[in-house]
Amino acid sequence: MRKHIREGLWIGMFFLMLCGWQLCWLAGGSRMVQEGYENRTVAQRPVLSAGTIEEFPALYEAYYNDHLPYRDFLIRVNSAVKYYIFQASSNENVVRGKDGWLFYNSSADDNPIEAYKGMGLFTWQELEQIRENLLVTRDTLAERGIEFVLFIAPNKERVYTEMMPEYYGRPAVSYRTQQLVEYLEEHTDIRVVYPLDTLLTAKEGNAQKLYYRLDTHWNYIGAYIGTGELTKELGVSMPVLEELTITETAPTICDLADMIHLREQLNQDPDYVLSGYDRYHLTTDQHDLTGAYIYHCEGGDERKLFMLRDSFADAMDDFLAAQFHESYMVHYSSYSDELVESEQPDIFVYETVERRIGELLKFRIE
Repeated sequence: MRKHIREGLWIGMFFLMLCGWQLCWLAGGSRMVQEGYENRTVAQRPVLSAGTIEEFPALYEAYYNDHLPYRDFLIRVNSAVKYYIFQASSNENVVRGKDGWLFYNSSADDNPIEAYKGMGLFTWQELEQIRENLLVTRDTLAERGIEFVLFIAPNKERVYTEMMPEYYGRPAVSYRTQQLVEYLEEHTDIRVVYPLDTLLTAKEGNAQKLYYRLDTHWNYIGAYIGTGELTKELGVSMPVLEELTITETAPTICDLADMIHLREQLNQDPDYVLSGYDRYHLTTDQHDLTGAYIYHCEGGDERKLFMLRDSFADAMDDFLAAQFHESYMVHYSSYSDELVESEQPDIFVYETVERRIGELLKFRIE
């Protein structure tokens, strides 16, 4: 009798080992698929038809992979093991630095780590092409009475070099942004604002961070400093950072932590709200992340500002818009030259983070 009981227990345990996870999945599997966890929509079950018969195997494989039992849980476990045990990143586009700092490393986005190491320098022909593009753009806009300014937001690893992994070594003395800025200063009178030195000075005298530890972008403190350098070039004064009130708020964005699936575990850093600068009754008419930000400001500078922007302007927009009577800030994915004609601004600012300065090889208004 006891022998039969033991055999039954062993058979039951073996059955649970083989099928237990499937039974759990049947009971609650739908709650274990976290659509949007990877910042995308999971694949849906494809329908076999005459029109989809050739692509059906690939579509079904994508659906199966996205709905694999415990997929998100296993991804998070893998990320946590690499991060906490092996001090590494589970995503090739994310570099784990010192003290939990994360840095961006995408070859599809001008490879900021290569730039940090001084690789990928512009050729003389490329520098000449950018020079010509900017001069033609500046002159075309000047004919319409529009000022032109190039604004370059520094890469995070350029500001926080001490948080980069030791194996990358010291940052290169000569790198493509410095190369371009110096070339434009020597061979043109293009107005260029690259606030690296100002940020480095502010970092040394400020207890708060200027960039997010777990994100590619600068925070509102860093953005305010950068905005101040831009408005100074445009002849508009803003209060220095020391005159403002800085209030800590709850953690917000952390795109790099999202990329390694550890937002909930890592995102403990505060964000900041800045007050004490004059907003001149700023009103927002439109705020489209991949479209246009449109502002009006009763007491700002009478000139109308037009900015061609990327995501680094998202923390600058309120600070900058509060200084001008009208502001139109359009994302590069929605930009066309016709917008300049229709908006008729007094100032055109080309804003870009330095990892995207290669786009200047193609940008030209004529």
